Amino acid sequence: MSGRARFLLWAPVVLLLAYETYLSAQSRLPGLGIDLPHVDKLEHVTYFFLMGLAAVRAARFGERWSRGKTAVLLVLSAVLWGCLDEIHQSSVPYRGVEIGDVVVDTLGVALAVLFGENILRKTGLHRTIR
Repeated sequence: MSGRARFLLWAPVVLLLAYETYLSAQSRLPGLGIDLPHVDKLEHVTYFFLMGLAAVRAARFGERWSRGKTAVLLVLSAVLWGCLDEIHQSSVPYRGVEIGDVVVDTLGVALAVLFGENILRKTGLHRTIR
């Protein structure tokens, strides 16, 4: 795979992680305007599911990683990222550390690993630049 193709495949993942880091540094977050208990957990799982889809696409269809390698590396990365993000948030005014956020972040990526390949194939998004 060319360097350009690799860049184009992983760039969405990196951009989503960068935006998530930006959001984590904010004392106040924009919301969906929905006043339900634990709606923030739904936001987390959805965001990380979409990021996970982008990572599954890059790993499985671009890098040609096996399903096992993709699952292990992406889920472990989600746990690590979630922990680092919570440590980062601990220094942001008005933000707190929530282990539940790490759990739902990891759940979002795990769901993408479980269902992402089929979703990407059915939508035609599995095609990559070589």
